[in-house]
Amino acid sequence: MSRDRLGAIASHIAFGAGLAGVAIGALAGDLGRLADIGAGLAIGATPFVILARVRRSTRITEADKEALRREGYRLALDHAARGLLKPPPLHGGREGVPAASGATVHRLRLVDREESQRRA
Repeated sequence: MSRDRLGAIASHIAFGAGLAGVAIGALAGDLGRLADIGAGLAIGATPFVILARVRRSTRITEADKEALRREGYRLALDHAARGLLKPPPLHGGREGVPAASGATVHRLRLVDREESQRRA
């Protein structure tokens, strides 16, 4: 179990215990001190509960990461095939030849459909 998960569990338990203290103190009538302590505990645990919920909602799984990577690669290939990508800027002395320190251009070779289906 990770440290984040343990922190989330502890903050939720502290918040629940604080609310229980408030409820018991309010219902019993003569346990005002317990209600005060419970309120303080619940209020103190609230930021940690919120933090745990935000972290949980923004967590991304490995499968999601892989799906996003594949979609980005597919979009890049689609843009390259449609000619939407600009060539790297020219910094060299000659026209039409990028400088060695400029952007790296990876050459893509064409693959026929049968070979691409065998690879997939």
